Parts: sequence; C-alpha cells; structure tokens
Amino acid sequence: MLQIRSLSEDLQRKAKEELDEVPTRIYEDLKALRKWIEEQAHLHANTDDQFLIAFLRGCKYSLEKAKRKIDSYYTLKSAFPTFFNVTNVDSARFREIFRLGPFLYLPKPLHDNGPRIFIMRGGLPTAERFTVEELMAVNHVLQDILMLEDDYAVVNGLVMINDFKTLALTHVLQATPIFLKKFITYNYEAMPLRIKSNHFLNAPKIFDTVYNVGKPMLPLKQQDRIFFHSSLDSLSRYVPLKYLPNDYGGENGSIAEIIDGWDKKLDKYREYFSKSVEWGAHEELRIGETKDYNGLFGIDGSFRKLEVD
Repeated sequence: MLQIRSLSEDLQRKAKEELDEVPTRIYEDLKALRKWIEEQAHLHANTDDQFLIAFLRGCKYSLEKAKRKIDSYYTLKSAFPTFFNVTNVDSARFREIFRLGPFLYLPKPLHDNGPRIFIMRGGLPTAERFTVEELMAVNHVLQDILMLEDDYAVVNGLVMINDFKTLALTHVLQATPIFLKKFITYNYEAMPLRIKSNHFLNAPKIFDTVYNVGKPMLPLKQQDRIFFHSSLDSLSRYVPLKYLPNDYGGENGSIAEIIDGWDKKLDKYREYFSKSVEWGAHEELRIGETKDYNGLFGIDGSFRKLEVD
C-alpha cells in the first residue's frame, strides 16, 4: 500500500497534466526507483514513498533523471555535510540563525493554489556574525522539510523573492565562485523543487558582482526566469501584494508567525534529521566512475562548467 498523501483535486490534475503523473502507475514507478537504490552499493538513502515521489514529480516522472538527482543529493550531502547535511536542528547556533528569519516560506501559495512563495532576506541585524554558508545551511534543512510535506511546492514549484535591501558586504565577499557553484549545483542538480521564477528586490550595486559570476552557471531556462525589482509595486505585477507577509503590506501572515510556526516544525523533525546521518553516498563503494565534486568546484585549482538538466 502506498504511503503518500492524497493530492487535492486541483493538484492531482496539475500533476497529471504538467508532471506526467499516472496515479495507477505510481506504485510501479516507486518500486522501480527503490529497486535501483537498493542495487547501488555506494548509496544509503531514505526510501520512504513520500520522499521518493518528490523526486519523481520533480523530474516529471523521468526515472533516469530521478536516479541522477537522488545520487547527486546524497553525494553532495556526504561531500559537504556542514553546507548541505545539518543533522542537529536543535543546536543553539542553528536556531539563532533560523529565528532571525532570513528564510520565509509563506503559508498561502501564489493565487491560493499555485507555487509556494519563498522570501530570502539578506542583511538582517546580527546576521554578519554568521558565515554565508552557515546561513544557507539552515535553508537546506527547510528545503528538506518542504520536500517531505509541501505538495504545492513539489507539484507547482517555488516562486523565489530575494529581498537584498540591506545585504551585508561581508556575505557578498564570501559568495566566491566556488561557493556559488556548490549552491547552484545542489539546488538545480540535486533538489527536486522546481524554481518557477526568481525575483530580486532592492538589490544594491554590490550585488552585481555576485550576479554576474553566478548567472552563467545557471541552466539557460532559469536565466530567463530572473527578474529585478526596485519596488514592491514592480514585484506586485508578478506576486500580488496580498500574497506577501503583513510586514510587507500583504495578507500572507506575519514574519513572527511564520518563524514561530516553522520553529515548531523543526521540533517535529528533529528525529528525522538525527536519523539522516545514516544516509549518504560512499564513493569508495561506487561501481564505475566516482563523482569528483572537489575537482568540479575548483578545489584543485580547476573550474569546470556544470551541465544541469
């Protein structure tokens, strides 16, 4: 028996039309993906139905793409655990970063039944005490939760809003090509959450350097989904004001309420992340060519281009 949530009628229709989901075939699709995982000597993975179906949906039911994403997901988590694989969500430093509110997944999706809306806020008070990698590691935890429980995000994707009005110079300086390559690789090669549009609000001039370095690393279709806005009025042409938090003049919850709700959610998932230390990729057991992410990211002095689907 399948251990997955039933989709609403609207989401099920979108899953069929946009993701090529065939409800009567889900059991066999999951079985095939699970069988492949079990055959990989190097891979220790979560094989729960709800986890695996996020990858199938994120890959529009291409089994081969789902395999590559799962492999990349665990390979990157194993290779760079402090960045991608936080397992203790109760550490004081982790919770302090989270409670600053740099990452907000808003309660109501766009147009009530569309993509999940995500706001990343740069330059928050005291955020400069943490490295940019520490900050982004917190969001990688939130992404994992989203993947497990948010059907709007998995089926409809994400609308990203990056509010950089007070972006910290120290964080800009830390956004090196190697950092950007790691971040982009993980989010586009490993995560099954599809980004539908990416909006930059109030980006200062100092952000231009990061953008100019990072943009060519993105898949071409993602480069076409980037929009810059100098005001909420400009942004509202894509995301109506009512779908922003109350603090931005909208009706989509207050920042304090969103943080409090997700704080409780982290409590709920503490055992899941503690258990995730058991999952990962062991390159010494991989049959065939090993994945050399250190070489890809230029640690040996090289800097090769990434090909992402």
